[in-house]
Amino acid sequence: MKSIKHKLWLAIFGMTALVIVAIWICQVVLLEQTYMAEKKTEIMDSTKTVVSIINDKGVLLAAADLKEIAADNNYCIEVTEYLNGAPSQRMTMQPVGSRNILDTNEGVRLGMLQLLEQSSQEYVFSDNLQAAHEPRYYVGASYQNSSQSEYIVMVASELAPVQEAVSTIRMQLIWITAVLLLVATISSFVIARSLTKPILQVSAAAQEIAKGNLNTYVDIRSKDELGRLGNDFNAMSKEISKANSLQRELIANVSHDIRTPLTMIKGYAETIKDLTGDIKEKRDAQLDIIIDESNRLNGLVNDILDLSKLQAGQITPEYSQFDLAAKLRDIIHRYDLLTTNEGYQFTLTAPAKVMVYADELKIEQVIYNLVNNATNHTGPDKKVFVVLEDEPNRAVVKVIDTGVGIEKEYLPLIWDRYYKPYKKKDRKGMGTGLGLSIVKGILQMHHFNFGVTSTKGQGSTFWFEVKKGEADTSQI
Repeated sequence: MKSIKHKLWLAIFGMTALVIVAIWICQVVLLEQTYMAEKKTEIMDSTKTVVSIINDKGVLLAAADLKEIAADNNYCIEVTEYLNGAPSQRMTMQPVGSRNILDTNEGVRLGMLQLLEQSSQEYVFSDNLQAAHEPRYYVGASYQNSSQSEYIVMVASELAPVQEAVSTIRMQLIWITAVLLLVATISSFVIARSLTKPILQVSAAAQEIAKGNLNTYVDIRSKDELGRLGNDFNAMSKEISKANSLQRELIANVSHDIRTPLTMIKGYAETIKDLTGDIKEKRDAQLDIIIDESNRLNGLVNDILDLSKLQAGQITPEYSQFDLAAKLRDIIHRYDLLTTNEGYQFTLTAPAKVMVYADELKIEQVIYNLVNNATNHTGPDKKVFVVLEDEPNRAVVKVIDTGVGIEKEYLPLIWDRYYKPYKKKDRKGMGTGLGLSIVKGILQMHHFNFGVTSTKGQGSTFWFEVKKGEADTSQI
């Protein structure tokens, strides 16, 4: 299999060779034929022009114009008038200092006269009139017979030494061909190498990534499509490296989050078995802890499964009409225990009723994840604000915390799976970093807008829209 370098080299070299062949054909093979054809057309057109002038002005009055035509085109123009079938007067026009072709070569005149006698055409042409050791001539002639005059016009032109020109051009083309082939060989090699080198760099880098070296980048500094390819590859490598790093962090977080409740479940189960099984009060308290930790494990597993299904496109929203304001009041009410036991303050600002059209269970999951996120990251005052804005065609839900905020460069990243902008532990280990990815997946599945605004040191506001009326099923 030929490489791209060889294909490019062959393409450029072949194109150059075709151009050289075309030049040889035009300048050597067809030059004489082209010149002869153009000269014939020129002679015949000039002959018709001379006849037209004589017919308009007469032979004597046309002499000045004919001299000008002869001088401009290096022609020998001869007009022979006839009286009673015999030549009575002959007038010849030619450039100053040039010889009379028709006088110095009587065979030319006689040949044309014979051609006129034999031809039934008004205008005749001959390119076979030449004497020994003399240049070749092109001659056009016309016989005119009218009530006023009878005359024959001959327009003769000596041909340029085309064969000598062809010979000279051939020698030049030999050198030009050699130089062009050499230049084509070198330039095609350089161009092919410059085009394939970045591709080979990308290929080598891709092989390194396949081996597991994810921090592999290519150094392509050109500003063309290859440079863009290199930049795209580097961006891909960066994203793969980031995703791999975040995935490792997720595994560590999930392992920790699973190990902790499992340890507690196992410890309290052994305690109940060995020590407190007969003491109802202690047994019930320890069983409650086991149940809580089991629920925590179940929530973790559900988050992982939900995100996996969303990314695989296995979840389809089941649209229905429901009261979003009532749904928010119900959700906030479920945090009463957290308010009582840990001092959190949840404030809901919402109209009495706002009817929307969406998947009720999925929107509930979005609200839970955002409220839990705000609860985990709010400030020391432990305040969380939930606002529902009723607009003509949509409802906007805002979840606001009073935490440390998120730096601007991190805002586009917080929706990525596994991503967590904080390294410190929150009230419950900060979760797994999957909550906002699930929110993003559900809202994108609905084709709802969402976003976040944050000011460093002043908290963050997460928001999303829910459309009113019936859903656009063409987007589902």
